[in-house]
Amino acid sequence: MSSSNASQQRDRISTQQYQCDQCVLFFDNYQKLQNHKRIHRGDSATMTEIDQSILDDVDMYHDKNDTSNEDESVSNSEYTMESMELDNTISYKCACNFEDSEGEAHIYDSSRISTNTFTKAELMSIHLSQLMLQHRIARAAYRDIVQFINTVIQDHDDIMMEPGAKISHGETVDALLKSKSSVEGHEYDVCSSGCRLYGINDDQESCVDCGKPRYKTDPDQSQTPAASMKLMSVGDMLSQMLADPATRELLCYRANRESVAGQLTDIFDGDNYKQLVQQGLFSNPNDIAIGLYTDGFVNQKKGKNSYTIIHCIIFNLDPSIRRHGMYFDDISARLRPLQDFKVGNPSKNIYQPSIYTQLSTFSGSSFFALDELHLIARGIGKLVYDLITVTLTKETKFYYTHPDNTLNTTEYPFHIPRADLVTIGNCITSSRKYIPTSFQGSFDNVFAKINGTRAVDWLDFLLYLVPTLVVPYLPNRAVKTALLSLVKGCALALQWTLTSELLDEMELYFKHWHSFLYQQVQNNTLSRSVFQPVQHYLVHIPYIIKQQGLLRCYSTRSMERVIGVFSKLIKSKSKGGRNASFLVKRFAIHNYTSTAISICDEINLIRPKPYGRESYMDLPNDPSGAQLWEPFHQFVNLNDDLVEGVGGPSVKEALLKYYRRTTGLTGHEFGDSVVVVAARLWMDSTVYSSCMYRRKKNETSRGNHYVMFTCPYRNNRNVIVHSWLVSTVQFYFQHVDFYGFPHFLAFVEVMKKHDAAGHDSSVPIVKQRSQSTRTLGHQMQPTYAVISVNDICHQVGLVQYPPNGNQFYVIAPYYIFNNNMHITKGNLSIL
Repeated sequence: MSSSNASQQRDRISTQQYQCDQCVLFFDNYQKLQNHKRIHRGDSATMTEIDQSILDDVDMYHDKNDTSNEDESVSNSEYTMESMELDNTISYKCACNFEDSEGEAHIYDSSRISTNTFTKAELMSIHLSQLMLQHRIARAAYRDIVQFINTVIQDHDDIMMEPGAKISHGETVDALLKSKSSVEGHEYDVCSSGCRLYGINDDQESCVDCGKPRYKTDPDQSQTPAASMKLMSVGDMLSQMLADPATRELLCYRANRESVAGQLTDIFDGDNYKQLVQQGLFSNPNDIAIGLYTDGFVNQKKGKNSYTIIHCIIFNLDPSIRRHGMYFDDISARLRPLQDFKVGNPSKNIYQPSIYTQLSTFSGSSFFALDELHLIARGIGKLVYDLITVTLTKETKFYYTHPDNTLNTTEYPFHIPRADLVTIGNCITSSRKYIPTSFQGSFDNVFAKINGTRAVDWLDFLLYLVPTLVVPYLPNRAVKTALLSLVKGCALALQWTLTSELLDEMELYFKHWHSFLYQQVQNNTLSRSVFQPVQHYLVHIPYIIKQQGLLRCYSTRSMERVIGVFSKLIKSKSKGGRNASFLVKRFAIHNYTSTAISICDEINLIRPKPYGRESYMDLPNDPSGAQLWEPFHQFVNLNDDLVEGVGGPSVKEALLKYYRRTTGLTGHEFGDSVVVVAARLWMDSTVYSSCMYRRKKNETSRGNHYVMFTCPYRNNRNVIVHSWLVSTVQFYFQHVDFYGFPHFLAFVEVMKKHDAAGHDSSVPIVKQRSQSTRTLGHQMQPTYAVISVNDICHQVGLVQYPPNGNQFYVIAPYYIFNNNMHITKGNLSIL
């Protein structure tokens, strides 16, 4: 064949087309047409099925049923191509199905994904998914954005009827809110060095502190301030809250609350407030009590610019809403008298009266409250860290210095070898997956990296890691008991309810710690530099609580979060303070708008799981207020069903034992065999998770499913006693008993052994598996039990015990195990 004829033949083959007899599509060869016809024969999902699968796929990230190991390499395979015998009878899976009439040739059709494959909504969904991956948007934010976009689609017709309807950028939204809000910043002249702010009636031409001119030196700008800043009026914002009926109702908490005799639960139980009331203040129910706090921060580790935030806490709001060089070694030092603040006292370095004495509410030393985050967390928590890490940091200031300038390192009371600190750090890392999110800290290894450690991280370190992991490594019992006293005193100071007895106990703890340090200094084993101001303030905490109320009631935790946000935002700004004041104003406008109206309710935002009656269950006339939360597994029959991986008969047997244990029932009739299974429990403002919820939500980061519960049982004398046990909750469920009464119960796997730590009987310890498991070389069967949700006393975390990977210390958020846990421990036989 000549080259020209061959070319013509190829042209005829390439231009010949085959049309599908069921649709209008054309194909350039017969095999492609045959492949296409399989779509019409039902070999692929219909578009309706595809749409439904997209709607059902909430996470859109991975296949939860895929258990393959993606890291496994070909070289690790047990067989290689060289060792395999090819067998033509072996069938393999592929993307096509051959029919007898088609032979074994298959041409893959890339036209299955083309310009007409996806609908516009599907293309937008794909593009949004790509944007989320490109900008590393968190999964939770992804879901919120999808809900918002679906709301816009649903309300498209109504939105388009509005003039100029469109979604605006952030700057436009800020301008819109500013135009509608009366929140306004007022500009003041300030010293360019940051020394002072000039008042409205100030006529100084220069700063009295540094001498810098107030105005610019350019003659054309003689009255233009060299520097200025904007401040917002607290009075204006409080007045707006009183003017709004919704926020005014929230502010009535102070006037409507009633104190309980003998208990401190809020700042209004303190003596300071009671004295102000006796003086005639706060007589109007609309009077507002506030607290002002300041904090300085830099936006970079070595930043030159420092910023000061003034934080206002409105005490009229319920506490649940508020939360969003010198050494002092004399614990008997008297507080400064009121007169020193009013007129000054140069002998005590008070050279002029305090400006706060002009306030009618000023009460002397107790007017200045103590903050939990700065005093206890960053103060005491960091001090303890510095004391125990001298072998890691090579810090020498805590060593006693002899007259010949040599250091006494051999008798240092807080000495922990470097290798042991590494072990403690590894235990912290191993424990993180066992810590529920009710602990607000990150539980990162502070012995490996200290940068970025927040105040709440230091608090968790002090309250939970020091008494469990650190104390056992200290050199002697005296220092161990002293440090435990410090921790228990700090934990008591952070409670939500205190009595006079607990305040006395707290004071004794702090005195024990302080006396120990004083004795060590006297013995020349510790430097006086340990007596830092935060150490001195500890002894005043009980008095301040009596006067001002609980530390938690006026905590600056919300300021800690705001500082974190500002630090990140200011980094991206170039004009320093001016942009900082802009950010403060922007936050104020947004927060006020959110307080005045519910944006989500106003736009009727689509929520995939609305918080309605279908999303939770409660018990009628139940004083505990407990609720079972979705997802639910409706109507499980215990006679034959598999309940979340556990055989129904096993659940039924544990349920029968529960009724026998708590009611004395001896028969086999315990009520309905059909139960409703739930994944979560809400009780006492805490959300308790379960293994069921972790499986359904792929929740693997933190352990929210560990609980401590008390087990009531009848002893040999037929007396009901209570012992503590720790378990993992498999699932929660509702059961109707023999008499027709519903119960909220939990199906749990109980830890194998319970006891108390050797260094402190108030620290509980558990083992997940018994020691005989490894010895016998087989896996022991889990111990299941049914308990009432009302028997759950704490959501707990587990801290890895250093010598034994099977053993854990037990910790509970802000709770002090102050009793002998060895005496009250439970065992599996009582179940």
